[in-house]
Amino acid sequence: MTTFLISGGRGLIGKSLSKMLKIQGHKVYKLTRRPKRKGHIYWDPEKQSIEGKHLHEIDVIINLAGANIGEKKWSNKRKVELVNSRVNSIHFLKKCAVNMPELKYFISASGINCYGYNSPQEMTEKDSYGDDFLSTLVKEWETASHSFEDICPVGILRIAMVVDKRGGALDKIMKTIKFGLGSPLGDGQQYVPWVHIKDLCRMFVHCIEHKKEGVFNAANGYLSNKEFMKTISKKMKKPFFLPAVPRRVLSLVLGEMSTMLTESLKVSNDKIKKTGFTFTHQDFDAAMAEVVKKDH
Repeated sequence: MTTFLISGGRGLIGKSLSKMLKIQGHKVYKLTRRPKRKGHIYWDPEKQSIEGKHLHEIDVIINLAGANIGEKKWSNKRKVELVNSRVNSIHFLKKCAVNMPELKYFISASGINCYGYNSPQEMTEKDSYGDDFLSTLVKEWETASHSFEDICPVGILRIAMVVDKRGGALDKIMKTIKFGLGSPLGDGQQYVPWVHIKDLCRMFVHCIEHKKEGVFNAANGYLSNKEFMKTISKKMKKPFFLPAVPRRVLSLVLGEMSTMLTESLKVSNDKIKKTGFTFTHQDFDAAMAEVVKKDH
């Protein structure tokens, strides 16, 4: 049995991952500002405060903390919040690690949007960071995670759009399509990387079990936005005939955040597969079929 400490454990990924770990017989503690049940540990990174009674048990830290990228427009103030909620929480965890003598591994979420956009080639983990806001955010996020390397091995998963109807971007898209409003976004030709929640959780477990070090693209694959939206509409048995939503409209509504929907990104998953990891969902059609099936 391994004892885990998860920051951001009450989010979409944290809930699924902690459930998987518990089924496997592990002990899971979740860091939260509002501890409500057994297994919750109070912390507040801004106030540098944490409940310390279980820290000596921790074998592995899973860091998922960070303000929701898509929740609000990216004002300058919001950008600072997005960065600080990720970077400062890791620095605080590092301070807390002095009270974790059993700590053997640290693994953190990161973003697939680290490469910039619109390259015609598949991006690999060897490619450099882009120069837009999200690339800068991810660079700072990952630099903070690497600070744990003087304590234990460090793994980082660059996560694509998560395919799970219980939250995240896909949940919002499905709600729109439910009302018959499915259509391509922008020109529809831009590529969208995706990862099924089950495969993402399995990837975390795989890296933890084998203490994999370094960064890995966490994506089953990618497809055009038009095919992405069309597949979701088809699986939900909803119409898909409306004209594409112009990029300028998305930019007006969402501001700079619209780049996440309108710009293209192709990523390779060869590195994680070469470690022996295999994906359960080989294509987006099959992944969406499972998501929609759960809805009935």
